[in-house]
Amino acid sequence: MSKPLVTTIVTGGIQTNCYIVKCSTTGKTLVIDPGDEYRKIQKELESLDFIVYTHGHFDHVGGAAGLCGKFNPVTMLHSADSEMMAVSAERSKEWGFSIDQPPVPDKLLEDGHVIRVGDLTFKVVHTPGHSNGSICLIGHGLLFSGDTLFSGSIGRTDLPQSSPEKMKITLKKIVMNFEDSLIVFPGHGPSTEMGYEKKNNPFLRIL
Repeated sequence: MSKPLVTTIVTGGIQTNCYIVKCSTTGKTLVIDPGDEYRKIQKELESLDFIVYTHGHFDHVGGAAGLCGKFNPVTMLHSADSEMMAVSAERSKEWGFSIDQPPVPDKLLEDGHVIRVGDLTFKVVHTPGHSNGSICLIGHGLLFSGDTLFSGSIGRTDLPQSSPEKMKITLKKIVMNFEDSLIVFPGHGPSTEMGYEKKNNPFLRIL
């Protein structure tokens, strides 16, 4: 049976988690959120078939241009963040950083889409709040939560295109529908477990 082999690489000045997910049987490889330092990510790759961005903020897309130039993967982003990503290099300068503008995504995602990586499958769950197009990926007992959910916290909702109201709806969806057994791989910080977060994360506990 195929299983996902997950490698975590922390990149850039904002310490964004980049995840390499490899199918154990086929070798097909997905990178989630190549935030920066593409050479650092590239060292861990033999090949690269897909890139998925959990959202379009510059610190989650900054290493994509370099990886795409080397491997030519299929890139995917939720449609609601496409305009944000189109100016991500410009936005990075406003925050005192500098990234290469990533290429236009090959595929725009929507809620419920399924991403196949060899024999692995991951479901796209639209989780707006931190950004309009934020998503989570769920499959094989794993949850890649981007900047929607962190260990003990949640993503910021005071940024342009963020929404506290949408985040509240998203968090209710998480509490009601995400299984406690899921291992959570967030966009920043350590991994955690869904059941633990429901009991201890103050933003989920109040729901």
